Amino acid sequence: MLVWTLSPLGTVLNAAMLAVVLFLAGADPDGMRFWLPVALYVGVAGFYDVNAYIAQRRRGLSSDAIVDAVFERLWPSREGGEPR
Repeated sequence: MLVWTLSPLGTVLNAAMLAVVLFLAGADPDGMRFWLPVALYVGVAGFYDVNAYIAQRRRGLSSDAIVDAVFERLWPSREGGEPR
């Protein structure tokens, strides 16, 4: 699941869920209050997606290796010592 969330597909899915939440909260789809948060989310998340993809390709890592690195950073193993 984390592989999907860290991918551009996850960004699109999360942006769609944000749009649904805004719609259900009463934001007018024709107004700026609806599209501005969605556009900001897609812009920032897209920037991070592109940077992660570039780093992944430079280091020659697979998507699974990236997920393992994220898990290790968030929840370091006891054998690994201190987090980086």
